[in-house]
Parts: sequence; structure tokens; C-alpha cells
Amino acid sequence: MKTALALGAISALTLAPVFGQQAANHGDPFTPVGWLTVNRVHVRTGVKPELTWSIQYPKTVHDIVDIDPETDKIVPKQKTRMEVRVVGAAFQVGATHTPVALQARVGSGSSWEPLFFGADNTVNPSDVVLNQVVEAGTTVDFAAQAQRLNGSWYSSRNTLSPNPTVQAMTKGDSVPHYVPAYQQGTVESFLTSYIDADNFVTVGPRDVIYLFELYSNNPTSSYFDMQDIVVVVTFHDVD
Repeated sequence: MKTALALGAISALTLAPVFGQQAANHGDPFTPVGWLTVNRVHVRTGVKPELTWSIQYPKTVHDIVDIDPETDKIVPKQKTRMEVRVVGAAFQVGATHTPVALQARVGSGSSWEPLFFGADNTVNPSDVVLNQVVEAGTTVDFAAQAQRLNGSWYSSRNTLSPNPTVQAMTKGDSVPHYVPAYQQGTVESFLTSYIDADNFVTVGPRDVIYLFELYSNNPTSSYFDMQDIVVVVTFHDVD
């Protein structure tokens, strides 16, 4: 809350043991698929059959997109369908929970598209605020702001240039060590589904989670908690 002031491993994999033909993909992007053939239907004692197999491992987010290590903008490596969800917000001025806003820009020459505007109690993590097919090589940027009591806005935090107030992370990443909230255990409840007790990210294998700090620019400040608005971006295959 912000108050501003190999063969032996075949049995462990999901394979379709089809004799003489390749198995069709079963549609689950998170499970390995493949095929296995044998050159004999019946095998006598002492005869070694010949096995042939192929395994297709599921793609992770790093197979699908590049994440700029400096700015945290996203550039798909292949055509993909991108879903964006706001999973939580926590910003207030004094006792008043003020709105936050999220925008996205798909393509460096495109206009910014408003995706979300509201206070923390208006967030529905199930709502997809952007569902768009993105071509390979297209730059995807995000920007967020918080509103003051008088209706004016704090400065935008975005992926246009390197900025510690925006952090993109994927499954298994550790949250920024310099953020006091994570070290002190003052993490908002909505983040418990995405960050574990050891401060590691637990999103899905095709997700990118964005943490935004919308008030302070000083990573050593107690106000710098990187949870003023939290966004999850998921990437899907396109037929």
C-alpha cells in the first residue's frame, strides 16, 4: 500500500506412444508432447527392438519474446497473441485511495492505448484489458501513472527508457533486493499469488509480471514499494 506524503526419461514425459505415425499436439502449451515408434509389434526374448522418438518441449516466455534488460519493453520473436491483466493496485493519498492508470503502445510509432483507470477496489484480476495479436519484431511498451487528489497526475513511469520504477520479471526471478517492502514483508495480499514467501516470482511459464512504483524515485525510500500497480502479460500461440 502506498500512502503519499533422453530414453530413460521417457516415462517422466507426456508422450503419445503411436506406432508408425506421429501424434497430434494435444493443445496444452505447458506440457511436453511427442511420439514414439517401434519397429516391431511383437518382440521375442533376446531380440532388441529399435525405438525412435521425438519430444517437443513447451515454449517459455523467453522463447516467444525478448525483454529489454534496460527498459523492460517487450519485442516478440514470433507472432503471438498477447493478453494483459491488471492483477492489483495499491495507491492512496492520505486516507483516500486514488486512481491509477495503465496504457500500452503496440508498435513504436503507434498511439498509446488506455487499458485501465481506477482505484484499487475496481481491479478485477480476471479481466483482460488488452487481447491483441502482435507480429514478430513489434515493440510493446507500457506506462502507468497515479492521480493526485486534485485530479492532476504524478509523473509517468514507463518502458521508454531505463527506470528503476518499472520492473518486468518472469517465473523464477527474484524481486528487486533494493525494495524495502519485499525485505520487510509488507507485500500487498494480491501479490501472494505471484510472489512466494522467499520473494521469487511464481507466474506462469508464458507470463511477464510488471511491478510499478508510481510515487517515489528513490529506491531507498520506504515509499518505494513497487506495488502501486501490478500487471501480468501472457503470450499465446497463434495458429
